[in-house]
Amino acid sequence: MGEPSRKMPADEEWETAAAELDPFRYGWRPRYVLLPNGKLEEQQIPLTAEDLLDPQLGDVVTQSDPHFGLLIVLAELLRRHYSSRDDVFVSGDLKMLWGIPGLVNPAPDIAVIPGVCRKHDSKRTSFNCKREGTRPCLVIELVSSIDQETRRNDYDKKVEIYRRAGIPEYLILDPPTPATGERLLLTGYRLGADGRYRSIEPDPRGRLLSLTTGLLFGVAGDECTLQVFEAATGERILTSDELEGKALRETEARRAAEAEVARLRAELERRDRR
Repeated sequence: MGEPSRKMPADEEWETAAAELDPFRYGWRPRYVLLPNGKLEEQQIPLTAEDLLDPQLGDVVTQSDPHFGLLIVLAELLRRHYSSRDDVFVSGDLKMLWGIPGLVNPAPDIAVIPGVCRKHDSKRTSFNCKREGTRPCLVIELVSSIDQETRRNDYDKKVEIYRRAGIPEYLILDPPTPATGERLLLTGYRLGADGRYRSIEPDPRGRLLSLTTGLLFGVAGDECTLQVFEAATGERILTSDELEGKALRETEARRAAEAEVARLRAELERRDRR
């Protein structure tokens, strides 16, 4: 295919014996069976790593805590960033229907989709690219496990899937786990005019630029916290917790300033009465 060689960040054996023995480590798919007594019984069919590349409605997929926490923060941040844009939809775990024969249809952790006619659609249980007339400009996958097979999905198989689907940019965020040396790792690919993915080179601060969104994705000094910047201004986009903290500090500073003004006025009045 000609794209750069892809390596997962470590060569350790990450699976534990317990995980290997757990048939439901990837999740399960419900199946309903009619019993002889006329009742329906739900059976849980274990998912495979391959199933995760083409999930079906109703699948229950397990997620690690680092994956889930980072997903919530990033989805909220991006949706708030695009809240004023009625033509940009930020999806989370929504199955993509490419309409490309032979190509599986994954459900990216995050997809930024420009050019939508209906940003909010309560009936949308998947995203049909042909019917919607657009497709994601940026897909972000968060590596959810230290399991080798699921990591191979994100670092290898999905690279080919998103390339074939014509996704301009694909970012992989690997949360801090023993598999990453307890650091957040960022990997990015950009589609060239020849239809091949090439690695996105980091800037001097180690950040990856998404040309399609004008956003920079980087890691804070603690090597664990994701940071997102507006490339045009260099301003960092704050999380909800950071915004609340900022508002609280500003309120406290304003009250302190008002109290100081009141104190000075009272002092002046005392002096005038002397």
